[in-house]
Amino acid sequence: MDWDLRSYFASFESPAYASFKEDLTAAINGLNEQARELLETPSLSGWETFLTEYEAVMERYSHLASYISCLTAADARNETYLKEETALAEVQAIVSKVLDKVIRGLGLLSEETFEELLLRESLREAGFRLREWRRESRNRMAAELEDLAADLGINGISAWSRLYFTTMGNLKFTYTDPESGPTEVPMAQLNNLLAGPDRARRIAASEGAGQTFEEHQHLYAGALNAISGTRHVLNKRREVEDFLEPSLQQSRIRPETLRALMTAIEDRLPFAREVFRFRSERLGIDDPGWVDLRAPLPLGNKSGPPWEEGVRLISGAFNAVYPGLGAFFDELVDKQWVDHTPRPGKRPGGFCTGSLMTRESRIFMTYKDTLNDVLTLAHEAGHAWHSRVLSGTRVLASQYPMTLAETASTLAERMLTEGVMLDSGIEDTAKLIILDAEIEHMLAFLLDLPIRFRFEKAVYERRRTGTLSAGELCDLMRDTQRTVFGDVMSEGREDPWFWASKMHFYINQVQFYNYPYTFGFLLSTAYMQNFRETGPEGLKTYERFLARSGQSTCEEVVRETLGADLADPAFWTRMIDGLERPFKQYQELLAKVKLQGP
Repeated sequence: MDWDLRSYFASFESPAYASFKEDLTAAINGLNEQARELLETPSLSGWETFLTEYEAVMERYSHLASYISCLTAADARNETYLKEETALAEVQAIVSKVLDKVIRGLGLLSEETFEELLLRESLREAGFRLREWRRESRNRMAAELEDLAADLGINGISAWSRLYFTTMGNLKFTYTDPESGPTEVPMAQLNNLLAGPDRARRIAASEGAGQTFEEHQHLYAGALNAISGTRHVLNKRREVEDFLEPSLQQSRIRPETLRALMTAIEDRLPFAREVFRFRSERLGIDDPGWVDLRAPLPLGNKSGPPWEEGVRLISGAFNAVYPGLGAFFDELVDKQWVDHTPRPGKRPGGFCTGSLMTRESRIFMTYKDTLNDVLTLAHEAGHAWHSRVLSGTRVLASQYPMTLAETASTLAERMLTEGVMLDSGIEDTAKLIILDAEIEHMLAFLLDLPIRFRFEKAVYERRRTGTLSAGELCDLMRDTQRTVFGDVMSEGREDPWFWASKMHFYINQVQFYNYPYTFGFLLSTAYMQNFRETGPEGLKTYERFLARSGQSTCEEVVRETLGADLADPAFWTRMIDGLERPFKQYQELLAKVKLQGP
């Protein structure tokens, strides 16, 4: 592993780790008992004491959970780590029971008592989260059923999720490389191959991965059916009528906001398709398809910058445009908070995790010397910066939704591009490479992510009446891609197995791990425009947004900082229209830089 995890524990085998886990488990069990007693005998002072203790224990729980996620992601073949992950699921079940009792208890308090609780000095700035929990109390099963659901989840929905991630961490596939012939690689490297410049290699990798997914189709179809089916059963028992409601609550947005976002995307699909068509033509592709969505321009470089150079590129851009973010990025690299080396056994994808106890972050990714990897590193650094801004905020006021998390990460990407474009010392070819990567991300947010949302929504609609076979899932994915891309994607160039390769569909804690990315990308456009108009004042506005992200709904925090209405489709349409600016820059640079051929 590249990262330094010693601030978590000296080592996985250390007595301190075993002792910490044992003490934490006892503390969580103690909280569960206290919550049970408070449900039976409510007390204003009792709830006040309990909630402050709950925060302290959750700090420690996040510390343990983050550490284990780091270990298992970096080495998915380590049996000891995987057993620890399963053990953590059991602890997580107790945490779920505690939270259920908290939600239930707050819901049973009279309005007068609840409002008095919020006025207690020890709970200052915790009001938003407590009100959120009180509202959630309307959709709870009987206490014994919630406890049973938590217990069954260990070997049920969370087990299916763990199965997916464990198998993907160990899965390999073989493809026919145009230069070296039959080549076996970990599935974690599929995304990097699909972002490579050689189209024959991209197609071969896609076909090879597809064959492997076909061999394991029953496993992944079974997992997706089990996860979605379990959620339907729980929603019914909790009297949740719309399966989107839990996601909307997690995202802290109203249904009107999601409809406004999707309406704007639908209205501006012609723009996204035109960008894809233009880019495909410049790549010399006559039959564009899914494998070309992330293809880089042919600029004579078969690979992007190596790790050290990529780090310097990000550091220079951040420090020039957003000094606070730049200094923080330098710190996280110096302190070795990033695991980036490609190696067998690593899980696919990238993420940022952190401990609420130490208020430190860790970034996980596989850096394969591409510009897309540079953007990924900048993206995850944006998440880490978000956590740093909130580092002095209490636990109950620092838990922000994915929608706002992805705003922070994608704004960091935009800052990288901004810094590169403004640097006169960087040649046009290098600028075009980084801008090309941003255009590719634009297409992901306006075409790829909406496909994921439509697909997952359709899966849940059909899952109400029965299971979906792997063939049906493939047909649904193929049809969804065709609907969104329209005639700019050639017939037969879809990726029907994308549902099996995309880990986001299998995360048991989060539903619809898709539209928040597009939400965040377009909202980051708004803060980027504000920064361009107001300079340093725009950065202060953005940091106020980050600081408030754990204490407001999305609509409230944007209204407070930008004065905008997220439920108005016109807001989102303006943001998409604002993407004409980087697209125009892209076209202008392409007119100046000579390509090397398809």
